[in-house]
Amino acid sequence: MLSKGSDGRKRVSVIGTGNMGGAFAEALSKVEGIDLCLYDSYRPCAEKIADGKKNVKVLGSMEEAKGSDIVIIAVKPQVLPSIYAELSKLGPGFFISIAAGVTLEKLRRNLGTDKVVRFMPNIAAKIASAVTAVAYSPALDDAQKAQAMEIAQSVGSAFELDENLFAAFIGISGSGIAYMFELMHQMAMGGVKEGIPYPKSLSIVADTMLSAAKLQKATGSSAADLETMVCSAKGTTIEGVKALADGNFANAVINAVSAAARRSEELEKKA
Repeated sequence: MLSKGSDGRKRVSVIGTGNMGGAFAEALSKVEGIDLCLYDSYRPCAEKIADGKKNVKVLGSMEEAKGSDIVIIAVKPQVLPSIYAELSKLGPGFFISIAAGVTLEKLRRNLGTDKVVRFMPNIAAKIASAVTAVAYSPALDDAQKAQAMEIAQSVGSAFELDENLFAAFIGISGSGIAYMFELMHQMAMGGVKEGIPYPKSLSIVADTMLSAAKLQKATGSSAADLETMVCSAKGTTIEGVKALADGNFANAVINAVSAAARRSEELEKKA
């Protein structure tokens, strides 16, 4: 649980309640011991999340988030420059930023504090199944790092990474989740070609992907070892694996990861 203040509760404010901010707000509203404050320039967005929740308050202005234990910045990167001055006056224990492409160094400089955390979640935050990369500025103590990690894990799984690895993370998770959808679609279309209607084919593929992930997590085996276990001599699987190799599947996947990573680095320099 998040360590609490002297009154036994932790005050967390979320600035911006769009897709990602809203996902974190929904998840944190269910965490015991948190008083959650929401601010959005479009008030109905925050009100929809707060509706019926006693521990959630909608703020009339960003200034009302002053003195929060934690402030989560969940606005679009292009909006940040226009609100840095307001944010810098809030003085929380620390900030968490979900703004894509905005570095810790830039956040520290513009927020006027060394206590900043950067999150990079993927789209599955909407169903509390995100994979999130977490990087800390050096000034955070162990308790604050633990609090930040708990918040990241409220929407799924989280991995502490050096910030210079965020581009690689985007390649395999932030953008990489789209490659999973592409693989799902094309495999489902293969099922259609062989006679299975698309909706049923897609459901089978989705469950197969889930079963593969669960098996790898449960056994701890490498993906290569598990693939080898499925391939019997002169069997069906090795023929399919050979077809992937003939189509340069491995090269295409590695290049996709690298392409997304390079583009992420380009966008970060422009941010």
